Amino acid sequence: MSNIGSLYLFSLVSSLCVLFGLNFLFRKGNLIVAKVLAVQFLILGYLVVAAYFLLPENIVETPYFFRTLAPLFYTLPPLNFMFLWYLLHPKERFKKSHILFFIPFVLQTIENLPFYLSSKAIKIQEIKWMLVQGDFFAYSPRFMWFDPICHVYAKLVMYLIFYVAMVHFYLRFRRDKQNEILFQKGIFHFWIIGILVFRLCTLFYIWYTFVYTDNGKSSFITTDYLLISEFVFHLFYLAINPKLLDVKILAESLRGPEKEDVPLSPEEEARLCDLAEKVKSYFKTTEVFLNSQLTAELLGSLTGHPHRLIGQAIKHVHGISFRDYLNNYRISYIEQKLSDPNYLAKSSIETIAEASGFGSRQSFYTAFKKAKGCTPKEYFNSRIG
Repeated sequence: MSNIGSLYLFSLVSSLCVLFGLNFLFRKGNLIVAKVLAVQFLILGYLVVAAYFLLPENIVETPYFFRTLAPLFYTLPPLNFMFLWYLLHPKERFKKSHILFFIPFVLQTIENLPFYLSSKAIKIQEIKWMLVQGDFFAYSPRFMWFDPICHVYAKLVMYLIFYVAMVHFYLRFRRDKQNEILFQKGIFHFWIIGILVFRLCTLFYIWYTFVYTDNGKSSFITTDYLLISEFVFHLFYLAINPKLLDVKILAESLRGPEKEDVPLSPEEEARLCDLAEKVKSYFKTTEVFLNSQLTAELLGSLTGHPHRLIGQAIKHVHGISFRDYLNNYRISYIEQKLSDPNYLAKSSIETIAEASGFGSRQSFYTAFKKAKGCTPKEYFNSRIG
């Protein structure tokens, strides 16, 4: 590929990765899998930029990126595993133990600090020495603790361990039929299968190229292209399923409605009915539903009632999920506003959605069409007529 072609390819992929990463990172919502995906995209964005400047024709002119990729490759296996884990456990809170997965990344970063802090002249000298050796993994004792081939083996083992763990959890969830909503919706199932396939290809390529063929002396550039193709799969998948870009819709699709696991006694039923009435009264007196960040968890904190019990009460009394119940209040609020012709004439759809508590245009359209059977625009036009 020509230098210009590489520049266009790397610029396009890195820009998309950063945009998608920032979207998932700063969108409102507490879905951990979205944050993990955001970190993956942002890291890839950097990997792609650095990979371009590490091409043989660029590496001497831009020495600052040299050896910055190596530690980041330690982050990809745990991030892939965490993405699958939190996709399968959408209601789980972040496990602090997962931070331990990134110890190898921290150690290699510390190992490379003397090189990172050295002057540009020394960096160029080190790069030219590496090029003379003809070995992209040449061992430089003054800047390294371990021979780079040790890191290659360590990363291969790490990729293998996390891949086996991903397959294990995937098969176990299929067998136990846990989180069935995930597998009832093909978009998630094919997403998981695609990730596992790309992980297997990456694992095989690392073994074949860096271990089996030439004991780690090959260029890492082809590996970068392989990683780019994996994350292009993410980008393409999100492009054809744009609703997954909305964190709230993603969370709702993963978690599904609250379910009643056991038959209720008369006392429990009365308790749920009473709680549902209290929620209704609280909504009417405070208009808390206009808060775009309102969730069952936040409502539980505000009212002092367990959020799972709130969801169960709404489901028992009204037969819908808490999210649908909340959106119905917001839509009713919109209908009240529409009774004023001046409000309708002066307000855009986005303004109405924001004022009624919807966090995004996409979630507003989805909820409105589910409740009214038509789009907001069609509904507003009929009201104006």
